[in-house]
Amino acid sequence: MITFGKIKSVKGEITVPADKSITHRSFMLGAMAEGSTRVTNPLMSRDTIATMNAMKALGAEFIPAENGFVVVSKGYRFFQEPSDVINCDNSGTTARLITGLIAPAGVYAVLTGDDSLRKRPMKRVIKPLSLMGARMEAASNGTLLPLSILPAHMHPADIKGETKSAQVKSSVLLAAAQIEGRTSYTEPALTRNHSEIMLKSFGADISAEGNTVIINGGRPLTGTDAAVPGDFSSAAFFIGAALMFEGSDITIRNVGLNSSRTGLLTALASFGVKFELNYYENTVEPMGDIHIKHQTFSGGRIDGDLIANLIDELPLLAFLGMFADSPVEIRDAHELRVKESDRIASTLYNLSQLGAETEEFEDGMKIYPLKKEPAQARLRSFFDHRIAMLSILMCKRFGEKVSVDEIQSVDVSFPNFADILEQTEIK
Repeated sequence: MITFGKIKSVKGEITVPADKSITHRSFMLGAMAEGSTRVTNPLMSRDTIATMNAMKALGAEFIPAENGFVVVSKGYRFFQEPSDVINCDNSGTTARLITGLIAPAGVYAVLTGDDSLRKRPMKRVIKPLSLMGARMEAASNGTLLPLSILPAHMHPADIKGETKSAQVKSSVLLAAAQIEGRTSYTEPALTRNHSEIMLKSFGADISAEGNTVIINGGRPLTGTDAAVPGDFSSAAFFIGAALMFEGSDITIRNVGLNSSRTGLLTALASFGVKFELNYYENTVEPMGDIHIKHQTFSGGRIDGDLIANLIDELPLLAFLGMFADSPVEIRDAHELRVKESDRIASTLYNLSQLGAETEEFEDGMKIYPLKKEPAQARLRSFFDHRIAMLSILMCKRFGEKVSVDEIQSVDVSFPNFADILEQTEIK
């Protein structure tokens, strides 16, 4: 088991790793576009390296450049057939998005992943792509990786999404961009819109009307510059730390502030939390600085359409429930069950180890304020990077009486998380 020394507060200015979602899409769209795309400040983690390797397998070239890469490609019309199985490692984003990217390309490809990824649902992307004419075969009666993509003549379609998932929407849009004609995708609730913003910057004819995205596909995409902001989901842990550690005062610089990603701030504002945002000018994606101090806050219920915009931050919100003045309840969050771990079960396991009173629901959880500090707790990461980072925070908050089984899984999204946290700590 791994332990960390207790710290009093977190203070100072930090930057967080580049946005994982935008890095994935920058690499994919750079490969789909004709010519050169300069990607600056990309996140280089296990997940994004899996995407880069997949794009290389399709024929794109990644040339190292100052603070990033130049992606050189002939475009999606000239994708080559991969010579080997594409290993998506632990990345659900890679697996689901490139299924749509490859499906219309007229090549044969096989996708697989690690033990965790091979248990995560793929039917959610297979079904809408099949309605557009894609041909695929997958394990477990067409639901899981490994997945084979067969050459197919795809067609435009009007798709009604069944899952509140930006990955499903993005998979459809990456396919539709290559297919001649008008395709629409209507999602049950608005989700992060990085794919729409970035497709437009690469020259796609794409627009949105309410919950419906419309794309007129078949036109070439053109290489461009893609600057990747700091990842809000990574910044969220330091926002949470400021509220957990008394006396904290922290500013997080160069963070992506796309409103489809900042649902955590909306939730915290409803709990009475005060913070300051400073937006930068002339950026493709909204970005800026976040300033937050330690303060008391109430709890509340988070549910409905907001859930899709803070799905990755819900475990953090649950842990914050221990430090609130009243319970925090999370509902309509079925999607947590099929993340890198069952994040409802894994979150509640660790909260119970810390002595928190909780309730479990099929679609969420309820957490009551912590009555006393834990005498001892042995936490598990469940080999889930977000659960591992929360475990590190708890070790720092309560000291060596709290331990965690492993922390290597943080390499998926935030390889130096513990180091950056240490730079801000006041012991």
